Amino acid sequence: MNIKKKILIKIFLSMLILIIFYGLYLYIKIDRSINGKVWSFPNAIYGRIVNLAPGNLYSQKELLSLLKSRMYRKVDLVMLPGEYSIKDNTIEFIRRSFDFPDIKEGELHTLLSFKKNTLIEIKNIENNRNFSFFRLEPKLINILKSPERQKRIFFSRNKYPEMLVKTLLAIEDKYFYEHDGIQISSIGRAFLVNTMAGRTIQGGSTLTQQLIKNMFLTNNRSILRKMNEIYMALILDGFYTKDRILELYLNEVYLGQDGDEQIRGFPLASICYFGRPIDELTLDQYALLVGMVKGASLYSPWTHPESALKRRNLVLFLLYKQNYITKKIYEDLCRRSLNVQPKGNITSLHPSFIQLVCKESKKKISSSIKNFSGIKIFTTLDSISQNAVEQAVKIEIPILKRKKGLKDLEVAMIVVDRFNGEIQALVGSSKPEFNGYNRALKARRSIGSLSKPITYLTALSQPKKYNLNTWISDRPISIKLDNGQYWIPKNNNFSFSGKVMLLDALINSINIPTVNLSIDIGLKKIVDSWLHLGISKNRITSFPSISLGAINLTPIEVAQVFQIIASGGYKSLLSSVRSIVSDDGKVFYQTLPQSKHIESSEASYLTLYAMQQVVNSGTAKSLGAIFKEFSLAGKTGTTNNLVDNWFVGIDGKQIAIIWVGRDNNQTTKLYSASGAMQIYRRYLQYQHPIPLILKPPKNINMFYIDDSGKLFCEKNDKHNRILPIWSLKNKEICTQNKFSENLSIKEKKNFLFWLKDLF
Repeated sequence: MNIKKKILIKIFLSMLILIIFYGLYLYIKIDRSINGKVWSFPNAIYGRIVNLAPGNLYSQKELLSLLKSRMYRKVDLVMLPGEYSIKDNTIEFIRRSFDFPDIKEGELHTLLSFKKNTLIEIKNIENNRNFSFFRLEPKLINILKSPERQKRIFFSRNKYPEMLVKTLLAIEDKYFYEHDGIQISSIGRAFLVNTMAGRTIQGGSTLTQQLIKNMFLTNNRSILRKMNEIYMALILDGFYTKDRILELYLNEVYLGQDGDEQIRGFPLASICYFGRPIDELTLDQYALLVGMVKGASLYSPWTHPESALKRRNLVLFLLYKQNYITKKIYEDLCRRSLNVQPKGNITSLHPSFIQLVCKESKKKISSSIKNFSGIKIFTTLDSISQNAVEQAVKIEIPILKRKKGLKDLEVAMIVVDRFNGEIQALVGSSKPEFNGYNRALKARRSIGSLSKPITYLTALSQPKKYNLNTWISDRPISIKLDNGQYWIPKNNNFSFSGKVMLLDALINSINIPTVNLSIDIGLKKIVDSWLHLGISKNRITSFPSISLGAINLTPIEVAQVFQIIASGGYKSLLSSVRSIVSDDGKVFYQTLPQSKHIESSEASYLTLYAMQQVVNSGTAKSLGAIFKEFSLAGKTGTTNNLVDNWFVGIDGKQIAIIWVGRDNNQTTKLYSASGAMQIYRRYLQYQHPIPLILKPPKNINMFYIDDSGKLFCEKNDKHNRILPIWSLKNKEICTQNKFSENLSIKEKKNFLFWLKDLF
């Protein structure tokens, strides 16, 4: 008997030692996971940080659009972050706190005042002082896929609203702060119920056990797995605080699928389903999320809205039964709809732009962003412009398809800040929401008449020889090529006027004068201009047809060229990324606005002035008639057989490049003003343009001209057309549209000789 007793004691001690050592192993496993980096976080991409200052050309409507895109909620009385109200010409709101790339800024109770289309005052309501500078937090536009196919946004325990925590504990584990990680009574009750039913119909797990199962174990049901779960829950509860365990649970719990990725944690679920931070939700919204804990797939509001609604209302009923809310509140909340965002509407936006951001980010940090965890990429995307582009494409492309009987019409559009080169909007497909072939970046197509402004820019850079009133031959021409064949260009209307003024040739996009001008300039100089503007040598041919668009470029390459012209000759490299910040706040990359003066300001001004006249009275005059007060500049472009259709539109702030075509290089049946320009017109209906006011450089003087092209300083019936001329004299020739009566005879003679030399 003593021997048996000793054996039993040894077995017991051996098992105890094994259990202790196994517990030590489990503790080390838990400790390494929890005290190290618990999760790899997905990389987040944000839109443009909006900088506001008194005097900005922002209308009240545009600021409201910015707030709505960031999911601010309209209320009668502003009390919480994320809320706004409107009264007369003011907007009152509380800006959310945000970790900007340079500094974390807290909540700000702000009042914006407007007069017409201008922001005139920004006031801090808390201290009644005015801001000279104010930042609106950027919009989250995408959370990139992670290698683990799990997405989450981490919040520390103290950032979670108590209303959510109380709802969660009331439904899932109301004795959480009292038990030791497990609850024997719940386990026993669940065991009896499941045994009687012959299957698992009730769980007895605490939040601690659920956390252990989610982080360390599989979903396979077995006694051994359950024993592991209980043991690890006891260890976790014994060595870590309740708030730390709750923090881990709130960030780990599975709350649905976004495509092939899991939505983990309440903060991300709040963004995905409601588009707002977790601390801005209402009780019925918390009830929906808490209800999904029991079965995120079964109670998904995206796929099973009726089941989700019933589950939410059950959670509200349990809160009522536990005296957390009154019967009236319960009944009022139950009457509310789920009101969730469409699937993918928050965290998978603007795929064409995201492609560009990922490509550019890789260059900036010399590595794929997939190799990083939790970085924040702050971009140049302007939500108003992007939404306007997408709306224009979604409306106009179906119209063009129906008119031309084409099913495969495609589009690419890019919008660039005229001065700093920041890319504010981009689509690469007729279906902006689909992530596929990005024509804005990859479709290399013949640019047609979009090449003409570069030919004229080259000419106007030689003011001794060319000006806007220079006459160019418009007679039939044939050019013998190196292969012995003849190139015989034609005008679009198949007629010839003999000669035409340089300005009018560009305004009306006449082919023959452009070819004659390029030959007179010299093809080498035309090629050099393209190279100087940043186009690679392998993109350019030295054939005479280059002057009529025999050059294949992508829309983004075209945008870079016209950015230089539109900014007065200053080149700013196109960019989509402003800064890249690590999860611990370290700045990997930050852009500094830079521009280089590479083209003559005078020639750029004259070219842009001519492009204004294209919209005013030339090939884009139908656009000018609609937006007459904005003095827009533009250029149409159509290639042979109507294969590619282009338009460049420029207002006071932005440049828009639009291409319309077919991937099989077949005809679109679209003429110069019938395709891409119509998309730009539709875009301007959603993105209010800013007037393009051109300020002449110091060497540009304004003259009146007559039909023969002669210059005059006074207006009369025969010469009332105004024209800017690049004068080589660094002084004003005409003052207040007439000669000074005090000029000496010598000065008058000098002017006459200068005028004679000019022509």
